[in-house]
Amino acid sequence: MLFETTVRIFLGDDAFHIAGQAHSEKDRKKWYAKVLKIIIKRIQTIETNTRHMERLAYCSETTLNALKERPFRESVFSMHLLRLVGALLGFGGIRGSVLHSLFYYQTSDQHYTEGIFAGKDTLEDYYEKDNAMSIRKDIVNQLKSQGLTDFQISLVLKTTEYEIKKIKKEL
Repeated sequence: MLFETTVRIFLGDDAFHIAGQAHSEKDRKKWYAKVLKIIIKRIQTIETNTRHMERLAYCSETTLNALKERPFRESVFSMHLLRLVGALLGFGGIRGSVLHSLFYYQTSDQHYTEGIFAGKDTLEDYYEKDNAMSIRKDIVNQLKSQGLTDFQISLVLKTTEYEIKKIKKEL
């Protein structure tokens, strides 16, 4: 089950009922390759400097190549995976130094999906948005009372001047 649940993290229901395949080296390699291809696609979307991206690309490629070695040595493959994890976590070189910091964020679509998986009421986010909007209105009103222009308020709230004017109309 560990094999199946691990692969399903990446492939979802496409890997449903594969637990029995964990005993076959050929099948394991096939599933490992599918997972690594997804990992490599995600790595290509990471915003980082050129040197770190080269390190990530190198580690992911060598991990994928370890699957093609004959005979397949799972321990070597595991070490390449650990190197890839280290590179993703920002470790560099062989001195145990962390050269890059992680930064995670969640898009609104990811937030909604997480809520659905957690069994939340899908309208709850609508209420949260309404609440967030009322807080924003209060902030705009407070900044307006302090004498800030619409443009200055837009800079403070990191939005457009047009959005501030819309909020002010609703006050």
